[in-house]
Amino acid sequence: MNMSIEEVNEEYFEEYKKLGGKSNKTKYLKNLDIFIEETLDIWVYGDPIKHDNRSDSMYAVSDIAKIPMKEVNLIFKSVDNIHTYT
Repeated sequence: MNMSIEEVNEEYFEEYKKLGGKSNKTKYLKNLDIFIEETLDIWVYGDPIKHDNRSDSMYAVSDIAKIPMKEVNLIFKSVDNIHTYT
């Protein structure tokens, strides 16, 4: 069964809340978009086109979204716990 992006995002958001995330769904999805945009190439494909390493990509998410690294890590875990990100 193929899930729509909306269904997958709902799973990620539910996991985020289970992990103790405090953002509302709108804010979470905005930050999730930033997370994927900044981390996908280096984390999933090993492509340093945007960032030299994984750590730099995570700090970029923090800077762009204006959220602490603790929140970036929650977003990562919410995705990775549902569908392995690496």
